[in-house]
Amino acid sequence: MRACKHLILAAGALMLGSVAQAQPLENGGPAVGVGMICNTPEQAAQFISLRENGSAPRAAMDKVNKDAGDPRACGVAAIAFVRDATVNSRAVQDKLVQVVRINVVAGFNGAGWQKVNGTIQFAVVEGEGEAI
Repeated sequence: MRACKHLILAAGALMLGSVAQAQPLENGGPAVGVGMICNTPEQAAQFISLRENGSAPRAAMDKVNKDAGDPRACGVAAIAFVRDATVNSRAVQDKLVQVVRINVVAGFNGAGWQKVNGTIQFAVVEGEGEAI
């Protein structure tokens, strides 16, 4: 996968069972979050489908990576990012789950943050909708 994944997968053990949770920085800067990110929106959608059908987070990630032929196609990462656009959304177990295109600007490697340029990824994000 892209260079930022190599830097930040160490943070993966923190949130393998969850989807991305982001906190925006002050002054309208990037958000910071830890969660599942993938190289393509299709990989992120496959991860969501597998989870919806009962796969454990790690098993779902491993299946997506195996199908992609890339052991780093999807992974858990601690990143700073700028949200771009929602690619897909669906209700999963009464929660809105979205695939969001993001521009990763920094990654956490376990010891500190490292700047990353021009890295587009697709995050699995819970929320951002309204219940009716």
